Amino acid sequence: MVVRDMRDGFREQHCARGGCGKIRTLALQIHEDVGMRNRQPIPRSLPRSGFSYQQARAAGIGKGRLYLDDVRRPFRGVAVVGGELSDHRDVCLAYRVRMRPTEYFSHESAALLHGLPLPQRVDARTVHTSVFAPARAPKAAGLCSHELDDVGQTTTEHLGLRSFSSEESWGQLRSTLSVTDLVVVGDYLVTGTEPYSGEPPPSSLQSLEAVVGRLGRRRGVRNLREALTLVRYGSLSPQETRLRLAMLAAGLPEPALNLPVHDARGKLVAMIDLAYPEALVAIEYLGDHHRTDRKTYDDDIRRREMLTEAGWSVVFVTSADLSTRRDALMRRIRSALTSSTGSFPK
Repeated sequence: MVVRDMRDGFREQHCARGGCGKIRTLALQIHEDVGMRNRQPIPRSLPRSGFSYQQARAAGIGKGRLYLDDVRRPFRGVAVVGGELSDHRDVCLAYRVRMRPTEYFSHESAALLHGLPLPQRVDARTVHTSVFAPARAPKAAGLCSHELDDVGQTTTEHLGLRSFSSEESWGQLRSTLSVTDLVVVGDYLVTGTEPYSGEPPPSSLQSLEAVVGRLGRRRGVRNLREALTLVRYGSLSPQETRLRLAMLAAGLPEPALNLPVHDARGKLVAMIDLAYPEALVAIEYLGDHHRTDRKTYDDDIRRREMLTEAGWSVVFVTSADLSTRRDALMRRIRSALTSSTGSFPK
């Protein structure tokens, strides 16, 4: 503990005047050497998800032990034994140690905890919490806190953490996400994996409508209302949603989503990502795993053969088509529709 104080003193001196580099280095080395010799085991009674300095002290662990390299300190007064907190739930579990009874995980944090498909640009290192007025939002490094009016929002306990519901987090992201990203999340909420797994989706269109209704005329609700009109049941991936929205923006008709196709014996041949059944045109989005996984690649070829035998025209779409060759992609889809029907369908 004394060595820790020496280390702090030398750091302050080094900041105040130059020329103390060698002394500071020596102090750090002494600190590390003493720490290695006195690396007291952390009791198993202290939660590995995170514990407070007060809990450590009660377990007989001095504060200096918490500053060795096998302990993380993600928030003030919170310690976690082990490596990096790579998952956002781990970060939230650590913050829970100092969380107030009036706080709920919200916004990006609630969305990540519920497994919503957020864009990669979302910072998973920052924890978001909210309180209802008149409670005051706390302040801490690594925390983005919010104060909300209580208008009947739904809250839940998910993965052992107190948070807003999945649909409420969708509404809270109205000023952060684009309309397209809000539709991506909305499609997931009303669909989940049900077309394949048969499991009920996380939410419903009615629940999303209720969220929008509770928000009234608050900032960002216009984007949410626009997104709500574009949310559809049936999309099984963010890219399928983005492809559908691009097709609608290009003036193409609304496609059916994950349409099951059976052969003459009633056997399931395929579930088409986006389909025009009247024109027998199938649009299949191929993620990168379709290219890198041999079995998936072989299944794609066989599925296309079976669809072709059944009279379908198949248009395969890649991420490059959607990002840099969008106009050419829309011409390909339009051409397939025209070839199948003799004229472009309305």
